[in-house]
Amino acid sequence: MKFPNCRLMLSACWFFAVPAMAQMPASLQAVPDGWLVTPAEAREFKGEEGFNEQAALRPRAMMPQIDIVKPEAVADMKVKAPFAISVLFKGQLDAPIDPSTFKVLYGTFKIDITSRITKFVKVTKDGFALESAQIPAGKHRMTMQVTDEKQRVAEREFRVEVE
Repeated sequence: MKFPNCRLMLSACWFFAVPAMAQMPASLQAVPDGWLVTPAEAREFKGEEGFNEQAALRPRAMMPQIDIVKPEAVADMKVKAPFAISVLFKGQLDAPIDPSTFKVLYGTFKIDITSRITKFVKVTKDGFALESAQIPAGKHRMTMQVTDEKQRVAEREFRVEVE
């Protein structure tokens, strides 16, 4: 059996694939040493639009928790880079936190920047502390996730404006 449109389909696939490869997201490009979020990723994040987007709601009952200790919560949440980030994990009595499941996702597109943080700190069942987070000026949103030993996921959004 012959498929007369087969050649046409392959051409169409190539037509759409080439422009997509040319616009490679910043998350797949090299990251300068010491940066948690690059200026290119900050631009992709869509600035104010992404910063002001409503946070996803997650149920709290019997879930582990993530508490952000630093930077300390203030009304405008403005900081100067580099700044300290300190996070505490709180597991439930029936299941401790599994630090190997820790993730940090950046912006609207949820770019995984976990390795950029774990390069500088050791994440434990209790949390982590990063002394100098290098993030460019602008508004940023990061989502932190960690799972307990019963596979329950804690998720916490962290929004910050860097001056």
